[in-house]
Amino acid sequence: PCIDPYNSSKLLSNYFKSGKIKEAENLFDEIPEKNVVSWSIVIHGYSINGFHEKSMKAFSHMMLSGLLPNSFTMVGVLVAAAGLQNLELARSIHGLMVKFGLESDLFEGLKNPYLVSCNAIVAGFINNKLFQQAVLLFNFFRGSGLVPNAVTMLTVIRGCVALGSRALCELIHGLTIKLGLILDVSVNNSVLDMYSCLMDLDAAIQIFREMECKDVISWTRMMGLFVDFEYAGDALKIFREMRKSRIICDTVALLNLISVNAILGDLKRGKQLHAQVVLGGLQSELRLSNSIIAMYSKCGDLDSSRSVFNQITEKSLVSWTAIISGYVQNGCAREALNQFIKMRQEKTDSVDSITLVSILTASGELAALEICLQLHGIAFEAGFPRYRSVQNCLISSYSKCGNVDLAYIVFEEMGFLRDVVSWNTIIYGYGVNGHGETALALYHKMTETGEVPDSSTYLSILNACGHAGLTNDGLVIFNQMIEENKVKPSQEHYGCVVDLLARAGCLSDASGLAGKLLEGMGPNIWRALLSGCVLHVGRFQDAEALRSGSQKKGIIKIPGISFLNSTSRDFG
Repeated sequence: PCIDPYNSSKLLSNYFKSGKIKEAENLFDEIPEKNVVSWSIVIHGYSINGFHEKSMKAFSHMMLSGLLPNSFTMVGVLVAAAGLQNLELARSIHGLMVKFGLESDLFEGLKNPYLVSCNAIVAGFINNKLFQQAVLLFNFFRGSGLVPNAVTMLTVIRGCVALGSRALCELIHGLTIKLGLILDVSVNNSVLDMYSCLMDLDAAIQIFREMECKDVISWTRMMGLFVDFEYAGDALKIFREMRKSRIICDTVALLNLISVNAILGDLKRGKQLHAQVVLGGLQSELRLSNSIIAMYSKCGDLDSSRSVFNQITEKSLVSWTAIISGYVQNGCAREALNQFIKMRQEKTDSVDSITLVSILTASGELAALEICLQLHGIAFEAGFPRYRSVQNCLISSYSKCGNVDLAYIVFEEMGFLRDVVSWNTIIYGYGVNGHGETALALYHKMTETGEVPDSSTYLSILNACGHAGLTNDGLVIFNQMIEENKVKPSQEHYGCVVDLLARAGCLSDASGLAGKLLEGMGPNIWRALLSGCVLHVGRFQDAEALRSGSQKKGIIKIPGISFLNSTSRDFG
């Protein structure tokens, strides 16, 4: 029987729309003379039903038959490429579109696009990290009359989060409410996650409390946000509410509990959690093992940390980073460096920014300039010059190695990436290396650029002024801190001022200030005053009196240790 091309194409399209793939394939096989329309329907039909490889094979057969694609064909092919998450393939398809002159009229061919196709195309862009283009494409589809569904919004929210635009996120949130999709628990969870990524705790709490239906993802996401803010008590409260709601605890909930325990530093409870993981047969779960390593480290139990690490048969980069960071946090810089060397010997994976920050910190503590230089090279090769955390750590490490020139080069190269931490680090670096006037100049430059000093800034500059004998400048800045910037002075700030006065020989003023503040501020102030007495000839009796008084109050001076030239010397 003669098959009507128009009716067969319409039926073929309906089969694919209904998900009747086998019927569509049988009908297509019966078409004697396949044209660009029938081929395009098959290519598009396969792709929207998730058969991306079949879609690409159909496209290849069509091209081999001598037929040229149209814009509808290319939509199907683009959806297939998006589904395969193959960026190179997508680039090749784009090249073909340009070659056949279809680039300009592709979107014109999508004036009445299928929703599944639109979702797949937007998802393809996002999977390939083309977030801005994905959002622009979504806007185009909206303008063409597309009514998004839950899948659309889940995809677009991912793009908005990646762009980090609060205004855009709020617009998308408003659209989900307008479309009534906020009632979908998966969409609601995605919106909750969106505000969590923006670190907007108030908005996240409001969304969470207004959710009519919460699943385990809702509870663990809210718990995780409290963990991110290090609000351990609130995170535990959410966990208890979750259990009362009879939600079964999953791996993510356990991860959050372990993180809560790390914040609290409760070793006993940490061991109990570890035992629960083992009893539940989850010790092979790599994420849990990595989290337990970090927890033990934060609780100061490096032996347990090392034991868990050694039991992992296939260590990930996160595993190595967890143990390295643990050593650094507990003052074991040399051990951290040894672990990094082992990692480089055993792993082929490149390091990430977190690993680099940890090992740079260790190198700075060891004043190992040569290692810092090598790590700087690794950071450059790995593409981390745009990572603020790595650059700030380089400034700190070079400063601790005594090379403020290299530290300043990194600081200058940061450009727009500079933040208050960058300024604090370079000011501190110049201060501790005896360049107080340069540190002071940088402080003034910082305020001139509009960067607002924080508590750490004042500690750095007061310390620099004290060591450089810039007493008046230091006192002026201290007054500015209180009067202009509304920063509440801490024990450390007052300690810096006492040290500033004591070093300048104003011991009566320093002693008077220390006497007023001792009860509320602790021992650091008296230590600063004691050091000032020792600096000035003829004041050894005052120093001895201070030492005796501080010992009666239970204040013990911690001996200084030097590791220069690998020789440990006690300067107590």
